[in-house]
Amino acid sequence: MASKFAIVALTQQGARTAVELAQLLHAQSNYQVTVFLAAKVQAQWPQTHSFGSGEMPKLLQQLFRQQDCVICIMATGIVVRILAPVIQDKTLDPAVIVLDEKAHHVISLLSGHVGRANQWTLEISSLLHSQAVITTATDTENVQALDVMAQKVHGWYPNFKANTKWINGLLANHETVYLYIEPYLESYFDNFNGLTRVESWDQIPDTAPLVILSDHINFPKRERVVHVIPQINVLGIGCRKNITYQMLQQAFTEFCDFYQLASLSFCAMASIDLKQSEPAIQYLSRQLGIPVTFYTATQLQHTHQQYSASSFVQRVTGVGNVACAAADVKSQQPALTDKFVKNQVTLALGRKQIKEK
Repeated sequence: MASKFAIVALTQQGARTAVELAQLLHAQSNYQVTVFLAAKVQAQWPQTHSFGSGEMPKLLQQLFRQQDCVICIMATGIVVRILAPVIQDKTLDPAVIVLDEKAHHVISLLSGHVGRANQWTLEISSLLHSQAVITTATDTENVQALDVMAQKVHGWYPNFKANTKWINGLLANHETVYLYIEPYLESYFDNFNGLTRVESWDQIPDTAPLVILSDHINFPKRERVVHVIPQINVLGIGCRKNITYQMLQQAFTEFCDFYQLASLSFCAMASIDLKQSEPAIQYLSRQLGIPVTFYTATQLQHTHQQYSASSFVQRVTGVGNVACAAADVKSQQPALTDKFVKNQVTLALGRKQIKEK
């Protein structure tokens, strides 16, 4: 889905910069960009929106609630005073970026990591040949940041604010933080600056801070650890008619235990459309807080032959292995496990490729 950008400018020169930036963003990136100009300078650019004298505070606050990124071509002080009443939390607020009207400087003002203001500031400064101004400590010290790493792999970790402050503070001060990362996640990172990579626990002192990036749970218990769970796994499901929720829940729990998977690592479920009305599948979807997609037999048939098949399931559904085929089609990658059978339920693991936001 395209990120929503709003660009707001007050002056004639600011309007020129706004329109130029919008054109550059449209040409090079997957952004939905809308430009808002003061009415006194807007007539020259009919493709933009105008706002009247005194309307900007209300407009800016409204855009703050609606957009992924608000780009303000005006004095930083104006932006701070107008947005102060609507700022909530770093996990909720959009990116706010400020430019001077001639685009000498591009300033990441708010939501640098979670809101991606830092990332977009660098992109915009490159497009406009401007100076990026980023004051986040981990960025200025050229080290990785916990929240940025998690974002790259669609990761979740507990106590977000406290753990982010703790780990990022250590990294910014160049203190030792160990990192264990699953090999399949390494390609999503350009570097691990500031972190000490390890492959086994004997390399880590007992009291040392550790970040784990993994969808698995088979790790020794430690006190000073943040476990980032990438939410990119897909659960393929096949089942007999009218199974109970308890049967499916037990099968899922044992499936996760068998493969040592964190239940929070799943981002989607998939099955065949014949199972669309199964209450147990719908209930598990709600319990896990993830969507479920149902495919026709025709959609699944081009993959199911790669997996071990049941002649009975083939006769009933037209697909010999629903769980593996559904995981394959949903993740757009071959299933990572064979079917796991329990309580008249079959389950399989798929894993989505992460696409750059």
